[in-house]
Amino acid sequence: MRKTRYGRRRFLELCGATSALGVAALSGCAMTAGSTDASMSYVMGREGLQMTKGAPADGSYPASPSQIEMEMPSGEHMEMEAVTVSTIAPTDDSDNYHFMPHVVWVEPGQRVFWEHYNEAGFSERRTHTVTSFGADGLFTSLIPEGAPHFDSGYRAGTHGSGDPTIDERFNRKMVGLVGQEGGFAVQFQQQGVYFYYCQNHHMFKMAGAVVVGEIWGEDGTMGEDPVGWDPAMTADLSRLVEQDPLHGETLMHQVEELRGFVHAGRAGGHGMEGGEMGGDEMEDEHDE
Repeated sequence: MRKTRYGRRRFLELCGATSALGVAALSGCAMTAGSTDASMSYVMGREGLQMTKGAPADGSYPASPSQIEMEMPSGEHMEMEAVTVSTIAPTDDSDNYHFMPHVVWVEPGQRVFWEHYNEAGFSERRTHTVTSFGADGLFTSLIPEGAPHFDSGYRAGTHGSGDPTIDERFNRKMVGLVGQEGGFAVQFQQQGVYFYYCQNHHMFKMAGAVVVGEIWGEDGTMGEDPVGWDPAMTADLSRLVEQDPLHGETLMHQVEELRGFVHAGRAGGHGMEGGEMGGDEMEDEHDE
């Protein structure tokens, strides 16, 4: 099991459902020029990153959690076990944003923890959100019926120290306004498929999925009733285009791709689960 330690700045907000941001938040942070086609090639094969985690078709269910340690602003030391998902923001300003893994399969009761991925020359901490489809009425709901929606709010980054005209002032302003910096976690209790997206970067296909339970295959499970398959895997995705005429089609294509991953129980033609890529046995130390 991987152990990760976080310093005071990378504190955690634990919640099952938080208030959504509102329609104005869709504009997000300042964008830089670059490709609007978020090709996955940027992260494919990157050590420590993988397209899926806990893929049942590969015999990897459930995803292995990490032991996370952190210092809260109050000085309190906290520890938790969670499956980690990284937010990728390329340093080359290609607008090639991703949640990695794209899809994680976890057991009911397991926590998932989202954190900024920071590596010089590859990915920077930029402002992102982790927002379930349907939170606060934004987009059609794509989580199990009766399950609580979740929204991290802006999780501010530290991008732009070399060029303060890009994101630095925005990020620091957001920290001051909403007091949210560092990771975000949700504990998933109800079995089913949950699709989520980044409000800042959904126009660049930044969306992902959490599957709670060993759910996959054309019938939704391994021969049982498809508990939680609906509405994430059955809803008419053309509504996304109606709800966001500018970017809904791009987002729809990403959700269609995620559905393919869930159906297959693995990453399909885009790559296999990277058990050897990064490994849960590695220990990462962070103290910022």
